[in-house]
Amino acid sequence: MAKIDVTKIEGYAEMSAEDKLKALEAFEMPDPDFTGWVKKDVFDKKASEAAGYKKQLDASKTDEQKAKEETDARMKELQEKVDSLEKEKLVSTYKAKYLAQGMDEKLAADTAEALQKGDHEKVFANEKAFLDALAKKIKADALGELDKPPMGDGDDKGDNIGKTLGARKAASIKAAKETLKNFQ
Repeated sequence: MAKIDVTKIEGYAEMSAEDKLKALEAFEMPDPDFTGWVKKDVFDKKASEAAGYKKQLDASKTDEQKAKEETDARMKELQEKVDSLEKEKLVSTYKAKYLAQGMDEKLAADTAEALQKGDHEKVFANEKAFLDALAKKIKADALGELDKPPMGDGDDKGDNIGKTLGARKAASIKAAKETLKNFQ
């Protein structure tokens, strides 16, 4: 229900209740402005005409035009499939490379997907996580080997320990360099 704008009634604020009632009864609401609106019957008529024109257009198309439209739709569908397969192949290739570097499968798949999408922040974060885990593993392996006392015959009184530790350090350095080559 429309509200009455009492500011359009002169002196309304100062009137008594009976005068206000009389003023409201005498007040005539202006007709609403429907400019820009379309009547329903006109709209329905125009919609029916448009549907008729569409049917006429479809009927007038030649077989050649219809065949071209079908071919275009099929080509679009095939292109979408090719794009999808290329994406899957690229992700698979990236994943295989990450697995070859020693990443676990879940991290490799996640990193490959991020690389394909161009999410470099995620790629760098995943690679950092991998390198941190690899460094911890190398340190743990090196420390695990150092905990074992070297076997010796007891005649050289410590010379064997120095040689063994030197050889282990050289082997650890070599392993670290080989691992770093995979990331270059």
